[in-house]
Amino acid sequence: MIDGGGRLMRVAAGGDVIYNNVHQSLAESAGDGLQAWLRAVEKVEALRPRHVVAGHKDDRRPDDPMIVAETRGYLEAAGELLATGPSRRRYLDGMLARFPDRLNPTIAWLSALRLLPDGDATPTS
Repeated sequence: MIDGGGRLMRVAAGGDVIYNNVHQSLAESAGDGLQAWLRAVEKVEALRPRHVVAGHKDDRRPDDPMIVAETRGYLEAAGELLATGPSRRRYLDGMLARFPDRLNPTIAWLSALRLLPDGDATPTS
């Protein structure tokens, strides 16, 4: 994309790969899903965009390339937490503690429902 001054704008459309301050839906990330997602994030990083438009975003935040690193950080945190074998509730509490300002916390719970075995109560808060 070229701006009004004839300069290359280097815009990346993040689609479902890059999120901007929204809890990421990990429901389809079982098995190698998180690693595949991280590889897709690397591809966006390799573009070295100046603007990144996320497919799922907090409209109050800019299309800043920092959201690529934030997306990576969320995926890495989820992977670390999942590796501990948490209950659904412990996963939810951990993600909400680590990312308290992200929009749509229900998605974190739905991800827990899909990724973790049955056995603990539905959150009350």
